[in-house]
Amino acid sequence: MSLIPNTTCRRCHRQFPAYRNRCPYCGTKKVREVRSATPETDSAVPGTQAARSAVEAVNLQTLIGCVLLLAVIVATIFLVSSGVRKDVAANGPSASQTEGEDTQGMVTAPPIPTEAPTPSPSPPPSITNVEILWQYGYADYDYSGTGFSGDPGTSFPMFQVSWFPTNVMAIPKWSSSDEDVVTVTPAEGNQVTIALVGESGQSATVTVDVNGETRSMPVRIN
Repeated sequence: MSLIPNTTCRRCHRQFPAYRNRCPYCGTKKVREVRSATPETDSAVPGTQAARSAVEAVNLQTLIGCVLLLAVIVATIFLVSSGVRKDVAANGPSASQTEGEDTQGMVTAPPIPTEAPTPSPSPPPSITNVEILWQYGYADYDYSGTGFSGDPGTSFPMFQVSWFPTNVMAIPKWSSSDEDVVTVTPAEGNQVTIALVGESGQSATVTVDVNGETRSMPVRIN
């Protein structure tokens, strides 16, 4: 049963909550109901025996409801306290009692806390693969295997190094086996320029070192 009374629309005859001023279905304004001045029953007439009996019945129902509510609260408190006592009996004395005093009331020393061991840092992952790439060459082609050649006095910029795992931080270091034939600038960094400063027929080897993992590339002068 709904706690909110309904009323019927005088136009579409649909029911809707009585607290609305208009019908939510057709919008017709609700007409205020005029209550009869004559009570329907004797219990609604103040001062009559029926009215007094109705009031007494309401008071009795209220009293019974309060007594039942109080009984439920008392029963709940009793059940909760019984459960707590069972838990204490099953788990033994509290932690404060076992640390501070024994069952006979004698004071005992608290346990000495043990220091947690300091975890050793995990070593960084080592580099397993190094490749020498050229931005103006073939994509993803490793020039360290075959090397390259060029005319005397030619410079080749945008040589770079790639390594795996890629998330390892490193500063690549470059070197040439013969600075009079081939130079590498700068000596450190991910991207360098290789210049052929020697004469025709000469060759040198360019080496890159990434955290101890090296890769070499032969360079020839035509």
